[in-house]
Amino acid sequence: MVKVLMSTLSALISFYTLIIVVRILLTWFSGPLGYGRVYFFLTRITDPYLNYFRQFPVFKVGRFDFSPVAALIALSVVGNIFHSIALFGRITLGSIMAFTLEAVWSAVSFFLFLYLLMIVLRLLGILFHSNTTRPLWMTLDMLLSPLLIRITHLFTKKPVSYIHGLLLGFAFLLTVRILGGLLVGRLTALLYRLPF
Repeated sequence: MVKVLMSTLSALISFYTLIIVVRILLTWFSGPLGYGRVYFFLTRITDPYLNYFRQFPVFKVGRFDFSPVAALIALSVVGNIFHSIALFGRITLGSIMAFTLEAVWSAVSFFLFLYLLMIVLRLLGILFHSNTTRPLWMTLDMLLSPLLIRITHLFTKKPVSYIHGLLLGFAFLLTVRILGGLLVGRLTALLYRLPF
């Protein structure tokens, strides 16, 4: 009975997560698709949960609001807890810590991949001598510059060219993604083996 209940709760959380993702994606569009009946229905279902995370200033970095990411991480952890109880009939603190670490790393890894992709696009734009005043390149420069400045300051206090900053940023983020993935994999394996 408990396994069936936990399995049902896990499935409901997965479905609710999907609804939140759809709601977030719809905010990127305007017009009838973005603000139609579906959007307003989804906001009624998802906003009470998302608003809980929006109240914490720690999830806001400049113009960016990462509260939906935190909300999805929390759902992922709870869903994994229910799924684990459904499969094994129990849960350990080590498993909960492993689920949390995996969920956080998944979000971090996604953003690392996104920045790596933006750097590659920007390097291709430079390589093919694209017009740098186009909105795409200006947006990429606006998103990449603060991060690239911080990364280059880790290695040198001297100013570097934008291309060198892009290459250094790419190498650094790729290294973080690879080494972070290996470290998280080992840590989660250790956490899963904890007896408590």
